[in-house]
Amino acid sequence: MPTPQLLHNTIATAALKRGFDQMARLLALTLGPTQGNVVIPSNLNGKPEVLNDAATIARRVLQLPDRAEDVGAMILRHLVWRMNQRAGDGSAMAAVLAQALLAEAHRVVVAGANPMLVKRGVDRAARVALAALTEQARPVRDAEDLALVAFNVVNDPNLSNALGEVYWRIGADGHVTIEEYVAPYLACELVEGGRWKGRLASPYFITNHANQCAEMDAGPIALVAGTLSALEDVQPFLELVAQTEDKRGVLIAQDIQSAALATLAANFQQGQVKVVGVELRSPDTQRRADFEDLAALTGAAVLFADLGQSPRRLTRHDLGTVRRVEAGADDVVIVGDGEHSAAVARQVQTLQARLARLPETDEGRADLTQRLARLSGQTASLKIGAYTETERAAIKQRAEKGLRALPLALREGVAPGGGVAYLNCIEAARAVPAEGDEAWGVAALARALEAPFRQLAANAGAASPGAVLAEARRQGQDYGYDAEYGEIVSMLDEDIVDPMGVLRQALEVAVSGAMMALTVETIVLHREPKTVYEP
Repeated sequence: MPTPQLLHNTIATAALKRGFDQMARLLALTLGPTQGNVVIPSNLNGKPEVLNDAATIARRVLQLPDRAEDVGAMILRHLVWRMNQRAGDGSAMAAVLAQALLAEAHRVVVAGANPMLVKRGVDRAARVALAALTEQARPVRDAEDLALVAFNVVNDPNLSNALGEVYWRIGADGHVTIEEYVAPYLACELVEGGRWKGRLASPYFITNHANQCAEMDAGPIALVAGTLSALEDVQPFLELVAQTEDKRGVLIAQDIQSAALATLAANFQQGQVKVVGVELRSPDTQRRADFEDLAALTGAAVLFADLGQSPRRLTRHDLGTVRRVEAGADDVVIVGDGEHSAAVARQVQTLQARLARLPETDEGRADLTQRLARLSGQTASLKIGAYTETERAAIKQRAEKGLRALPLALREGVAPGGGVAYLNCIEAARAVPAEGDEAWGVAALARALEAPFRQLAANAGAASPGAVLAEARRQGQDYGYDAEYGEIVSMLDEDIVDPMGVLRQALEVAVSGAMMALTVETIVLHREPKTVYEP
């Protein structure tokens, strides 16, 4: 049995970096349209998996043989999966950036630089680079433009066209659910729906473990603008749901805790009465408005605790209905069943009238505009199918990447792809005034920004990525390497673009992960380490 160990200073950082590099080199192979495949044996059916998605590959790596190196690998594994959950795309990009940044920073630290001062320089340069990055954004022009963005993410023309069209129609605040079919199929259906800031009250309500969310089809819903803590607070709703055919429902409250939460979770896990508990996480100033919008969409009556309306007196007349609910760690999506469209229309008219009365400079316009978009927005269902489960899983994985990336493109625009947008930030990063060890951090960030371009060229088989980089810079700011055809082209003219949100978050995540690894002083190796399957 392994004994507990403490690794300090250079021993700890060297081992951590070796593990970080091992994971990064594996994931770097998947960057770009000419990415390589990684074969991983499967313990389920004995058949190997052939993967080219960085986040999925990282998730399959559970442990490295060397316990100290494993710490570094797991830091990057978590970083990559976090990038995937945030943006869908850019996981390999974040890994390449993080590895390059850690290598540059670690080199000067080994030579005697103070890691905290180096980190300070990196952080300063990163802020300037991010500002230079966002200056390159241009808006998405139409559905065809959005489809091209989707193609650069999912590399599937039919799926790209479907995603581009549906997101152009529902907008960045829309929501797309995926329905799977057992035969080749691809279609989109638009339905009404809205998104609220909220979270599952407990992980015991999760039904989709891959996406860490709960999904529930048609059922009753109750709204309580207050705290539920006792069994008696949830018992009336459980009894009402138990009388329905499917015995499932949704309970949205400000806070669900103690015996109330334990009762809901126990019933859900036992499959008797499946009530998903959701906590609305609105700011205090916006909470009443959010509950009112939910009431308009679902037809439910809001029980306000501050008005003495107790959930213990909940009746059937207080309930509303929904077509579908999806709730995760950050938000809840409610799809109305269409029976309350008149109430939604009245709420929209009220909000529009209030908005019209406000001056253009009033700070309240932003909240009203957001509420209108939510109530007037739409939700879409993406229907995908294939003959085999493996094919369906592959299509679904590509679709989920697009679903996360396209809203970012609509909100923040697009920029030259192929790592070119990062190259255009180098000059600004280098110009950050710094002295001593901070200057080394600034230089490390500037040099790391070349890494995605170089890795893309290397994956495409370029004999000298450095020479390709020099020639692209000579031809102009928007020029980069078309990895599929081995040519230097204008990325914007050839519609080789990346969502700005993906580029921005990849750089933010990479800096965060690399600096975490750089500043580790001690690694504690437990006697009996627990294997964690979730990143």
